[in-house]
Amino acid sequence: MGHQLVQEHQFTAGGHRLSATSWGGIDGTRPVVVMLHGGLDCTSTWKDLPEAIAAATGMPVLSYDRCGYGASDALTAGRVRDYRHEEAGPVFGDLLRHFAIRSAVLFGHSDGGAMAVLAAAAHPEVVSAVCACSPTIALDLHMVRAMGNARQAFEYGGLRERLIRHHGDKTDSMFWAWHGPWSGDDAVHWSMAEQIGAVRCPVSAVFGQADDYGWRPSARALVEHGTMALQVSVLPGVGHDPQHKAREVVLDALRRVLRGLI
Repeated sequence: MGHQLVQEHQFTAGGHRLSATSWGGIDGTRPVVVMLHGGLDCTSTWKDLPEAIAAATGMPVLSYDRCGYGASDALTAGRVRDYRHEEAGPVFGDLLRHFAIRSAVLFGHSDGGAMAVLAAAAHPEVVSAVCACSPTIALDLHMVRAMGNARQAFEYGGLRERLIRHHGDKTDSMFWAWHGPWSGDDAVHWSMAEQIGAVRCPVSAVFGQADDYGWRPSARALVEHGTMALQVSVLPGVGHDPQHKAREVVLDALRRVLRGLI
């Protein structure tokens, strides 16, 4: 599908101007793969993954930058942890209406992987399957401590400079709005259990065993609270980005969840 039309879009969702890119025609008649990026990411950090997903599935693909990220409007305030519910519920609903999407398959990474699960619960009539890479669905103290490492990397380790290439002058507000909600010890009490239990579509979750942020609490939450068709894969020697480091495994997980093979 690499030869297919690539289009840039501007639209309003949650009261903000957001930017999106589509690969293949989105015309309201076919299911669409919608990509939800991670907490420090945006469409450009997917690299060539959208094209690979379009080729692997034969479906049109849509990736959008959430408010505060990439080419979308900058954040004007910090965030509390419930931002995920807002993003996956009303804001995602605005996106679905704007693009007239009646059937969506969600592909999410990290923060966006958790939002993909929340969106499946919030929009059950539209979301038909979820493939999530390293979804940060539940936290333990190990994961909270890893946020401290991310802060060190941002302030002293070159992470800020790498992020500026994708987010420009939004980088500082974006980073601290992500870091703040998840860096306190009380973040371990945040739960998606109710929403996980409400998901009815099949879910495939792919974790890396060497993930700096950990994976066990999130995998356990899916298994303990989920009643949907569920496949959890844990890949040895892979970190937080299986979509880049183990792409063929991830694309196969997406194909399987689309075919109802889990």
